[in-house]
Parts: sequence; C-alpha cells; structure tokens
Amino acid sequence: MPYFPRLAWLLLLLVGAGAAFGQPASPPQRPFAQLIDVWTRQLDRIATRSEQANLLPVEIDTLREQVADVRAAASAAAAIARNDLADTKKLLAPLDVKPGSDAAPETDAVKADRARLSDLAAVSESQVKQGEVIIARADQLTERLTKLRGQVMLDTLLHQDVSPLSPDVWRKLGPQFKTAVQTLSAAVAAWGHEGLSALGSGDQDLTSLAFWAVVTVLLWWLGRFLRRRFGRGEATEPGQRDRTLAAAVDGVGLVLVPILAVWLVGRLLAATAPPSPIDVLVPELIGRVITFLLVVGLTATALSPRRPAWRVLPFTTESAHEQSRALRRLMAVGLSADFIYTVLTRGPGDRSALASVGALVLAILVAALALPVLANRAWHAVPSEAGGAGAEQPQMIGGTWWSIVRLLLSAAVLSAIVFALLGYATLAAHLHNAIFNTAFIIAFAVLAHRLVGDLLEEAAAPDTPPGRWVRHRLGLAPDSTLRGHLLVMLMFDGFLVLLLAVGIATAWGVDIDAIVEAMGQLMRGVRVGNVTISFANVGMALVAFAVCLALARVVRSVVRDRVLPTVDAPLPLRQSIDAGLNYVGVILALVIGIGVLGVDFTNLAIVLGALSVGIGLGLQNIANNVISGVILLVERPIKAGDWVSVAGHEGFIRRINIRATEMETFQRTHVIMPNSVFLQNPVVNRTYSDTSSRVEIKLTVGLATDVPAMEGLLREAALGHPRVLRVPAPIVRFERITPTGLEFELFVFVSRLEDRLVVTNDLNQAILAKLIESGILDPKPVPTFKLHGIEPHLGIKPGGVKPGDAQPADAQPADAKPASKDGDAAAPP
Repeated sequence: MPYFPRLAWLLLLLVGAGAAFGQPASPPQRPFAQLIDVWTRQLDRIATRSEQANLLPVEIDTLREQVADVRAAASAAAAIARNDLADTKKLLAPLDVKPGSDAAPETDAVKADRARLSDLAAVSESQVKQGEVIIARADQLTERLTKLRGQVMLDTLLHQDVSPLSPDVWRKLGPQFKTAVQTLSAAVAAWGHEGLSALGSGDQDLTSLAFWAVVTVLLWWLGRFLRRRFGRGEATEPGQRDRTLAAAVDGVGLVLVPILAVWLVGRLLAATAPPSPIDVLVPELIGRVITFLLVVGLTATALSPRRPAWRVLPFTTESAHEQSRALRRLMAVGLSADFIYTVLTRGPGDRSALASVGALVLAILVAALALPVLANRAWHAVPSEAGGAGAEQPQMIGGTWWSIVRLLLSAAVLSAIVFALLGYATLAAHLHNAIFNTAFIIAFAVLAHRLVGDLLEEAAAPDTPPGRWVRHRLGLAPDSTLRGHLLVMLMFDGFLVLLLAVGIATAWGVDIDAIVEAMGQLMRGVRVGNVTISFANVGMALVAFAVCLALARVVRSVVRDRVLPTVDAPLPLRQSIDAGLNYVGVILALVIGIGVLGVDFTNLAIVLGALSVGIGLGLQNIANNVISGVILLVERPIKAGDWVSVAGHEGFIRRINIRATEMETFQRTHVIMPNSVFLQNPVVNRTYSDTSSRVEIKLTVGLATDVPAMEGLLREAALGHPRVLRVPAPIVRFERITPTGLEFELFVFVSRLEDRLVVTNDLNQAILAKLIESGILDPKPVPTFKLHGIEPHLGIKPGGVKPGDAQPADAQPADAKPASKDGDAAAPP
C-alpha cells in the first residue's frame, strides 16, 4: 500500500508526457492574404447556400455557426494587426521630423528605418481594414440568416396540412397505420437480434457509463443519508426553512437519482446500435420518462398532498390533492399519447393521415387533461390572517394576474383543437410544447427562489449553525442582524429573471441566437455620440460609485470618531468638518462613477449648460437652499448649539444639513427651516461671538434706604454666587428716584447662556435674604418699611406678588425674567 501513491503519480506523469509528445506540431500559419481569400470564399459559399429554397432550420443553424467561426477568426487576425500597427506607430513617432525644426540632418540609416516602419504600418493598417471588411460581411450574413430562420420557422408553423375532416384522410388512415406497425415491428425484431451482439462485441466504450453508475449509487446513498438527517421527520409544525430544506433533500432522492438511472438505461440502449427509427425513438422515450419523473418529484416535494405540514407552496389541502393528481395524470397520459403519436408518424413513407388524425386526438386529450390543472379549484391558497375566516371569495395562488394568465393558457389549449381541425398540426403541437415548457420553467424558478431564499435565511438566522459561523467569522455579536443576504437574494432574483426571459422566449420558438445577440448588444451597449451605454458600463459605474462611497464613509467615520475627538476644536466646528467630508465623499464618488461610465465631462458640461434653464426653473428653490447650506457651513454665521431667533422662531441650532437646518425651540419641538431663510432674513444670534450673557435684576426700595449700603449689599450678593463672572465685574446702578422709592439695577455676567435662569433665581433669593437681614425689608404679611416714621411701599414681597395686591406700574419684582445681551426678555430654554 505505501507504494501505491508513488505508482499513481508515476503513471500520471507518463500519461502526461505521452500526451505532450504525442501531439502533432502546430501547422505553420498561413499568410494574411491567403486567409482573407479563404474567408471570402467561405462567406461566398454560405451566401449562395442561403439563397436556395427549402432550407431547414437545422441547415440554417449550421450556416450561422460557420459564419460565426469565420467572424471570430477575422476578429482575432484584425486584433493582432491592430496591435502591430500600434507598436509600429510607437517606434515611428521618434523618427518623425517636424518641419522648420533646428535638428541635425538625418542620416541614411534613420531614413531607411523610417521608410521600413512606414511600410510595416501601411501593411498592418491594410490588414486591419481587410479584417474589418470580413467582419462586416459576416455580420450582414448573420443578420440575413437570422431573419431567414425566423421566416422558415413561421412558414413551418403556418403550413397547412390535410385536415382530419377530409374523407381522404380516413381512407388512408388504416393502410398507413398498418404500415407504421409493420415497420416498427421489423425494427424491433432486428434490434433484438443485433442489439446484444453489438453490445457484447466490445466496440462500444462503456467506461463513462460505469462512472455514471457509480455516481448514481453514491447519490442514492447521499440522498438516503440526507433524508434521515434533514428529511421530513415527525415534526407537526416545522418552520419554513425546515420545509424547504426537506423538500430539497427529498428532491435529490426522488428526482435526481431516478433520472440518472433512466438516463443510464437510455445510454445503455443507445450502445446497442438500434436500427432506424428506434435510434430516434429511444432518446424520445428517455426524455419523456425523465420529464414525468421531474413532475412527480416536484409535486411530491412542493405540494406534499399527504403531509400538509411539510408543504412548501401555500396551497390548501384540497387544492394540493387536486393539483397533484391532475399534473401526474396529464404527464402520464399526455406523454404516453405524445410518444405513441411520435412512433406512428416517424418513419419512411407517407403518414400524413396518421399525423393529421393523431394531432387532433392528441390536442383533445391534452385539453381534457390540462383544463383541470388550470381550473380555480386547483389553485386555492391558504387564507391569510388579513383576509379573515369569513371571506366570501377564496384566495387564489398568484392573485388576479395569475388568474388572467391561466385563463389565457386555457384559451390557448382549446385553440390547439381548432388548429388541429383546420390542418395546422405543427402549430397545435408547438402550442402544447410551448405551454408545457413555460409552465415548467416558471415552476422551477419559483422553487429555486424559495429554496435559495430559505437557505439564505437559514445562514442569516442567529440560532442556526451557519448563522453562528458567519457571525463568528465576521466578528459580530451573536444576536446581531445580518442584511447582506438580502443583496445576495436580489442578485439571484435578477439572474432568475434573466433565465426566465431567455427560457420562455426559447420555449415559444424565438431564435436563441437572436436572444444571445440582443443580450450581447445590451452588454456591449448602445453608442450615443461619444458615449457607449451598456449594462457592463453601468454595472462597473455602480460598483465604482458604491466602493468610493464606502471608502468615503470609512474615512469620514475615522476622522469623526478618532481624529476629531483628539483635536481641541469646538463641537460645531467638528460637525461642520464631518458634514463637509460627507459632501466631498458623495461628490467624488459621483465623479468617479460618471468617469467609469465613460461620460466626457466636456460633453456633460455642454448638456448641463443646455439644461441649465430647466434646472433653474424647476429646481430653483432646492438649488438656492443647497447653495445657502454651503455658505452657512463655510462662513458659519450660525453654528450647532447657537441660540438664534429668525423668522418668528427662537431656539437652539441642532444640525445644519445641505438643504435645511434643524432648530430645537424652548418647547422641545423641532423646526426644519430651509437654509435660505438664514440668508434672506435678519438673524439674532445670541451666542455668535461667545456664550456669555448678562443678567439684569431691577428692584425698588424705600426712599429712606441708605444708597451706599444698598449698592454694597447688591454687589456682595452678586460676588457671592460661584457662576457670576468676576471679569467683567458686576455692575450696580442707582437708576432714579421715584415717588414710590429708589430704583436700583444689578447687572451680572455668566459664562454660559444656559446659566441665566439658575443665576437669576439664586440672586433673587440671596438679595431677599440680605434685605431682610439688614432690616431694609420687614418680613411681615404686609411688607412696609418703618424708617423714621416713613412707610414707603416696596415692590418686593416675600411671597411674591399676589393677585389683588396693588403694585406701581414701574415697579419690578426681584424675580423678573433676565434680559439678554440685547436687552430683550429671554425665554426659558
């Protein structure tokens, strides 16, 4: 055993060496002129053949493949010549002498090199032009052949054979049926005598069949293991992911393994060299059996009529039973009848009567079996919670649109009977095949969408092993939410839509080459001026924009979270820098995306200039606000955190965006104001230069009060508060003498605007206490002063001004609202 690996490696080396030495040497390359001549003659032959009548679609496809080969070879040769021309021009550029230059005279060697390179450039340019001519002619032939194939296909479908209503058909029916049976019996008898001998002669290589037999056994074992591990167990209420996973696992065992086994049997029968027409009928039979197995597997896994808890699609139990029985009955009987029709009509001799009557019988049989599949009772959906249990009309799978499509399909199935009666047997058969293939493709797409979606949900769920593994690998929290699977699902759905478009078009007879050419044209793009618009360019532009935007956000987050906190800068400045980085990142991403798209910025400027009038009229307000936002961020007349008053609104600026500014009022409401308001209206910014503010307290005392003592009392109360600034110092002003008393004003300064209310309240309390302590204010229910027999009225009362108390018009209470630096009354924040 230890020598076995070494022996295997030695055998592999010997085989590789033998293959290398056994390969013939590559033939010498033909001259370009000879290649052009060969390609021209090939295209001439194809053009002559395409002009002949009675071409079959298979022959047209062969001609198109030959044209495609010629075009590919000419394109490769033209690309090589184009590269040679570019290299020659690079070598020739330094040798060009500009007229009027002061360079030294050329030597003969330089002139000879320039002449040689010029000749090479001329040859390469001629080869490029000849290759482009071949390519253009090949494109013209391809377009002609594509139109010809469509016309031939249409003529074939609309070809009217003999009608089954003709008496001549029924006279020929018996003899043609007898001839068909005798031909088939003779072929089966010959196959029985010669088939086993051909299989045992050893002329057929059965190595691949043995390999696929081993693969089938391994898949059977794998499906059995997976059904035990993830299959439908005894759970009564499995989740959607469990149902989909179990359906996929059962599909491997119920569909894939039997299909491989049937395919192996078909390959084994084909290895026996069956005679005509059995050599054509064996693949037809194998294809129909595989189709029947697919339908049985899909109904058993998706509909699950006997186990409603494991049903993938939202059918009711009655509809699941009806749909499953109808589909299996249609496939079993319809495919059998279609194979019998193929057996009787495929063979030598005239079989027009068999084809005409058989097409009519097949159309009636298929319609009788297909209508129950399309009936409403087979498409009832499980009622949703929103619909309620008392809904009069049952909910239908697919809603109204699918009901309309089913109605159209029923009409198409019934119309096949009319076409068969009129003698259009080929058109009737084409309708049957197209409807079946379309339904099968849609069913496959729906199940694939459900399977992939549930598998992605399984991988994104935090309580599943795949979900835990993904979060561990990405370094995320165990309960974090993943959203990347939604983007993957969107991409898969786009791929499914593309497959549906190609598959359904092919099912209805649209030329697949025309579809591929159209898709290639979309990928290559449509040229508009100097710009090529294509899916590939648009996709690359979107990817470039997304990548640049992601990088810009990463840079912004790094600057915001790591760089700016270490810089000694105020919060409004940091917010402005963060907003500026956001705008710069978006603009750069847009510019790079437009550049990748291939748009010339000169042309873009011309287009924008032409559209400037429309933009100015339609987007005038938006552009005004955006430009105003840029000015606000650059000049910074207001900043985040400023106390401003503008256009009847007063509050704090919370954030300045590109179009509007967010203001928070003192009532804790948010006002979104356009940026242009701050440039078109006077703005009162109470914290423009600094955040300090002045507090003003007015009070009136008796006429007999000692003025210097009162001034010292007020100054002492102001300096005793910790939040009152010493610079500038508090100011006490003896304002005037009135008949009711002496009026004083106290001005103090605080460092923060938010401290105004707190300082005002504290100073009122401190001044009241000192007035009582010094005897200036008598703390009695009737606040009067008794100094030297004079009882002046004082505007400050211990309990505040009560309703009904008389008060002079010019008296100010001690707890008056502080005024701002501008003298206005300040509203509480």
